[in-house]
Amino acid sequence: MTVSSQTNKVIYIGNGVATEFAIPFSFLEREHIKVRQKKNDIQTERTDWTVKGGNLVFADAPESGAEIAIVREVPLTQETDYRDNEILHAETLERSFDKLTMQVQQLAEKSARAVTVDIFDDTAADSLIPSIRKAVSDCRTAAETSTVQAANAKTQAGIADEKAREAAEAKAAVLNAIGVNGLYVTTHVSGNCWYREWFSDAQKTQRVWLEQGGLSDFYTVTALTNQHYNINLLRPFSNTDYHVQLTVKNTIWCVPTWHKSSTVSTLVAEVRNYDNSKASFYFDWYACGC
Repeated sequence: MTVSSQTNKVIYIGNGVATEFAIPFSFLEREHIKVRQKKNDIQTERTDWTVKGGNLVFADAPESGAEIAIVREVPLTQETDYRDNEILHAETLERSFDKLTMQVQQLAEKSARAVTVDIFDDTAADSLIPSIRKAVSDCRTAAETSTVQAANAKTQAGIADEKAREAAEAKAAVLNAIGVNGLYVTTHVSGNCWYREWFSDAQKTQRVWLEQGGLSDFYTVTALTNQHYNINLLRPFSNTDYHVQLTVKNTIWCVPTWHKSSTVSTLVAEVRNYDNSKASFYFDWYACGC
């Protein structure tokens, strides 16, 4: 027998009806044939088959969509015993050479499915798998971080909307109580910040509403940490019960986790950096109250 085919494997797709599949390569023993089936990423070994006229015949047809792999797996042994001065029969020699060829093909097929590096790459084999695992771990961490950051961003957006609604309601309540026609307004812009005050008297001594906002300085936060920052208000409020909206600019990885009115003239904000490296950002801030 000759080994004319260079393959030792063939894959078919079941249709739920066909039971007979051709084996397009030679084999020495029935025991050298292995059959595996995969359906929905679940692999099983099939043993309910026979060989008939070079074809593999299943007792039950593989279900529709199932992948069928017919593989020749030859034991890596040499069982022929050669003795001095014995006649070497051609059939015996050929069978030994056929088995050697099949073993080489078997190893070549497995090598073709292995992870390899470029011929010019000096990466050590024992460090390749750990580096792949680390890359997978980094990807998972990044995905988890993105999920958390997206959830936090959604939460902060909801908080910002609620604060904006509360501020609008508070402002409307003050204006309605006093009457718009009785208010006197002062507006001021300083660099990247501004403020606007409403007074109930022409002398502007009785302030009834204050709103202000602007852009903060640039800040830097280290990787995967929470840090606190102070924002100095242009005009002090009459008390610390004022409303605040904060938005982080220049990066998607930093999210304000909370803020509070530290004093009537200072706002304290906490920012979380979800990235694996430090990030630079600034605040777009707005505050209003009495």
